[in-house]
Amino acid sequence: MDKNQLLPLLGGFLLGGLVAAGSLWAWLSRQLRRERQRVHNVEQARQLSAQQLTQARKQIEQVQRENHELRLAVRPTPRPAPAVEAPVDAADAARLYAEARMQPAPPKETPKAFKDTVVLRRSPDSTLD
Repeated sequence: MDKNQLLPLLGGFLLGGLVAAGSLWAWLSRQLRRERQRVHNVEQARQLSAQQLTQARKQIEQVQRENHELRLAVRPTPRPAPAVEAPVDAADAARLYAEARMQPAPPKETPKAFKDTVVLRRSPDSTLD
């Protein structure tokens, strides 16, 4: 190759490199712009969710305060302590149990065939004459 062919070849190669670099820069800048927009959208969504979380926490605190106030307002009166029962003597308990078992069983009621008749009062405005 001589100098006359080498110079246009190098110029074409340089021009091709510049066009490729320019197109690569344009493509990368578009990608970078898209990614920046995505990051911006994600950041806005994060801030919105943080605001909603803060509002929800405030509402929960308010509901808990109201619940506590209602519990205080409706607090039941304290119950008296149960009276202490005297210990039961084992011999007395055994005697009472034996006496209860030795008594005859109460007689069973005999079933009635019909219910007793109940006479209902008539109302004064009844016209069943």
